[in-house]
Amino acid sequence: MSVVYSLIYTVLVGGVFVYLFIFAYDLLFGEKHEKQTRKIHKYFRKEKITKINMLDHVPRKFTMYQVVTDKGTQKVKLKPGYKVVKIVNKKTKKDDSVVILFAFIC
Repeated sequence: MSVVYSLIYTVLVGGVFVYLFIFAYDLLFGEKHEKQTRKIHKYFRKEKITKINMLDHVPRKFTMYQVVTDKGTQKVKLKPGYKVVKIVNKKTKKDDSVVILFAFIC
């Protein structure tokens, strides 16, 4: 009976260590391109993706993609651990200054 418990314990602990080693390898040495595209498809599952372009790749830091969907074009940054960050366009300062100037005149 103790042999059975020993085998179950070995399989459980070994499985946890294998999972941790795979996760650590992805974190330290970067992710595979196929896994990244699957993550992007999962993130945009409600939209139809027509094209995915890789814009920038810095190993172990991030990978930037341009995703063309039926609703428009969006830039996405994937960080290690497959964390998806949506890039939002910044507003220009001209628009803000015109509003402030118009408010000042009135």
